[in-house]
Amino acid sequence: MIKLMIFDHDMTIVDSSHAILAGLNLVAEAVGRPKTTHAQVMRCIAMPMREFMIGTLGDYRPEWMDLYRDKVAPLEHSMIRPFPETRTILPRLREMGLVLAVASNRNAPRTAMERSGTAHYFDAIVGPSDHLPYKPEPGMLLSLMDRFGVPADRTVYVGDSDIDVRTALAAGTRAIGAAQGNFTKDQLLDLGAWRAVGSLDELPGIVEEDGRE
Repeated sequence: MIKLMIFDHDMTIVDSSHAILAGLNLVAEAVGRPKTTHAQVMRCIAMPMREFMIGTLGDYRPEWMDLYRDKVAPLEHSMIRPFPETRTILPRLREMGLVLAVASNRNAPRTAMERSGTAHYFDAIVGPSDHLPYKPEPGMLLSLMDRFGVPADRTVYVGDSDIDVRTALAAGTRAIGAAQGNFTKDQLLDLGAWRAVGSLDELPGIVEEDGRE
């Protein structure tokens, strides 16, 4: 039976797409770049920050990251909203005895999660600022499995992107695709996800089913 459930952050437990779009366009305006679109944000949202900026703004400069962290991130954090089911499903999963964690390519996910009121649902939160490699390298998942002493066959990773599925497979565990971002359920299954859901509401049923198999 599943014991450790690890989640991606953006577009998995929260809708951050419009907040990120607003923040990126503030950066674009400040540095004289064309504004990006919501569709571009959705295509690139799971990428490491350097690749994300190239995909949305067409280039990357280290000073843009400084601008983003210092001026834009506080505004973005205030606009992130949990998906409606996040606040009901996470406590239910805890009641079922699961350990819950977050592994995100967001550099410091805890700050954003504290602002959105989601941090307290999780036993651990990790990101690149914890000196772990960006996904799809499996280091974040492996570190969490090691921390809680849970083997790969009792761990699942829930995420909305191809990068999340690849990360789970690289860690030797199962992926549950969340079709709340840029990928459909069928696309996530084709990428190698073990299960795919249209909403986090479906997760308790998957846990119960796995325990009966």
